[in-house]
Amino acid sequence: MPLCVSCAQPVPHLYTVYQSANNVRLEQCPACHSFADPYVEHDNLIVLLDLILLKRGVYRHLLFNRGSPPRYAATKPGPDDTAGNATTADHTTDNARWMLTLRVGLAVVFIDSFIRWSELRPRSDSQEPWTTEDAHLFARVLLGCLVETLTFHAGITASSFIVLSFHDWFASRKTEKDKPSPVRQALRYSHIPLCLLYSSATKFFLLFLLAVWDTSTTQASSVSPPHEYAHTLRFENTIFLSIWNALDDNTLDRRWVVRNVLGGMSAGFGLRVVLDCHPAFTTLIILAGWAVKTGVASFVSGFVGQDRIVGEAWLEYSIP
Repeated sequence: MPLCVSCAQPVPHLYTVYQSANNVRLEQCPACHSFADPYVEHDNLIVLLDLILLKRGVYRHLLFNRGSPPRYAATKPGPDDTAGNATTADHTTDNARWMLTLRVGLAVVFIDSFIRWSELRPRSDSQEPWTTEDAHLFARVLLGCLVETLTFHAGITASSFIVLSFHDWFASRKTEKDKPSPVRQALRYSHIPLCLLYSSATKFFLLFLLAVWDTSTTQASSVSPPHEYAHTLRFENTIFLSIWNALDDNTLDRRWVVRNVLGGMSAGFGLRVVLDCHPAFTTLIILAGWAVKTGVASFVSGFVGQDRIVGEAWLEYSIP
C-alpha cells in the first residue's frame, strides 16, 4: 500500500483516473488532509532536483509509491483482495524493485568509475586521448568500484537487519507494545540498496560540478593579508591553527569532503527515511558499512593501483 509523502500514513490510492484523456485527480491523505503524493504530477527533473536536495517526500515517492496502481473512477469497487493475491503482488513488486536496483546500480558504478578514473589517470604528453594503459586502468577501476559497491551495500543491509532485529526484540520486551509504523510495515530489504543508490545523487552532482569547475590546478595566492587584519589571522592555540590550515581554500580537498562528509550525510538521511528509526541507529549502520568497505578498499587498492601512489589515492577516496 502506498504512503503519504507528508505524514507517511498508508493511503489506498495516490490518484484517480477518469474516462477522459489525461484527466487525473490527486487523492487526499485521510490523516493530514494534504495531497498524498504530489510527485505523481511532477516531471522527472523536479524529482531529481528534490532528490539532490534530500527532500524526505521524494524518497517516500520513489521507494514506496512508484508504480502504485491508480483508482479508476469508472470501475466499481469490488471485494478486497485475498491474502494470496496480496502476497503475490508484493512478491512481484519486490522482484521489480531488485531489477530496478540492478539497473540503477550499474549506472552508478559506471559513473563513479569514470570519475575516479579521471582523478587517478596520470597526466601524459601524448596526443592520443585514449591509450592502452588508460583502458587497463579504467577496467581495474571499474572492477574495484563494483566490488566496493557490493561490499558497502551488503554491509549496510546486514547491519540494518541486525539493528532492526535488536530494535524489534527490545520493543517486544516492553509491557505496552507499540504497533510498528507504516514505514516499517512497508519496508522490504530491497528498499535499502535502492535507497543508498538514490542518496548518491547529491554526491555525484557535486562531483560533476567540481569536474566542470576544477579548482585544483589554481595557483595558491601569495598575496599577504592587509596589515590591519593580520592580527585576526593569528592563532596561539595549535588546535585552532590546524583547523584553520585544514579549511584553507588552497589546501582543502573538496572531492574528499564531497565523497566522505556529504556522501555519508546523504546516505544516513536516506536510511533515516526508509528505516524509520533513531538517527543513532542509522549512524551505527553507516559506520559499520564504512568499516567493511574500508577493509575491502585496502585489499582492492593493490589491484587497482599498480604503484604505491595510485593505490594510496584510490584508498583515500574509498572511505564512504
